[in-house]
Amino acid sequence: MSTSSDRKVEEAGHISHVQLTRGQRVKAHFRKWWWAHLINFCVFVVVVMIVAVYGIIPPVAQKLIDKTTLSINAFSITSPTGTSFKLGMDGTIKGATGPADHAVIDSFPVKLFLDDVRVNGDIRPILEFPVPKAHGGGDIHVLQNDIPISITDEGALDQYASRLMDSVEMRVGLRGRTTIHLGAIHTDVNYNEVVQLKGLNKLTGMVITKYTLHTNNSEGNVGGDVLIPNPTVTTIEMGDVGLKISYKGAAMGTGVIKNLILKPGNHTYGFMSHITPDDNILKLATVAIQKDSLTIGSNGTSINGVKIPWLSKPLETMESTVPINTDYFKEKGISPS
Repeated sequence: MSTSSDRKVEEAGHISHVQLTRGQRVKAHFRKWWWAHLINFCVFVVVVMIVAVYGIIPPVAQKLIDKTTLSINAFSITSPTGTSFKLGMDGTIKGATGPADHAVIDSFPVKLFLDDVRVNGDIRPILEFPVPKAHGGGDIHVLQNDIPISITDEGALDQYASRLMDSVEMRVGLRGRTTIHLGAIHTDVNYNEVVQLKGLNKLTGMVITKYTLHTNNSEGNVGGDVLIPNPTVTTIEMGDVGLKISYKGAAMGTGVIKNLILKPGNHTYGFMSHITPDDNILKLATVAIQKDSLTIGSNGTSINGVKIPWLSKPLETMESTVPINTDYFKEKGISPS
């Protein structure tokens, strides 16, 4: 028979198992395995960052570049030789706002080409020039002056010069690859832009606004001014441009516009010509009185006596109908420039 003290001992020796709540079990688990969860979290963050950097940010950055547009305000070709020239460009990149406000684009080389010209499916670059480093936030002004350009593909340049001379409009592409910085993150992007530009349209609209007879002048016997419209944004240093002058299919003589720098807008340039024989001088006077037109072509251009082939070729294929109208400016109510 057990005694009262024995029952107390038995009760004291009995172990009671208390059931933990769900919250207590979770807390106990994290107290024990916190380090494993920390590692998992860090791995997750790294994976998300990798996906963001390599999977999300590059397409976003590319879209920012693709949304921008380039307008060319001025373009210049100066100091031409048979193998080189100097290039100038004044342009504006628009659309670098919103997420691109704080973006920075590294300087990069860009290739210029005719948009509709391909060789075996690839573009045919005319030239390559550097685009300076740029910061986003509103319009970006791009100004480059006197960039030395070496002619590496004369055929491509011939095509460009002919297209510029003959076309009413032309599409020019620019292509390059650069790095864009979005805060501390950077990624490579492609720059692809196509710009619609006006061409010289075969110099349509030329008018001889003044002519003068010269005697005992070794440079010629008829001089004057010719208005040459330039509807483009391009300034071209063309050197001494040779002229072939005819009337109704009959040759009348040759001439030259010396040191021609063709500027945008309507400007007059002085010329000197040799009209032979003397009967043609009388015929020229009749053309002027009747405000009739001559046909003027070119035998190319030269600088310091050296012919510039890529500038000469488009000129040599050109023939323009040019009226003689000494009342041109009076009729238009404008002053010569």
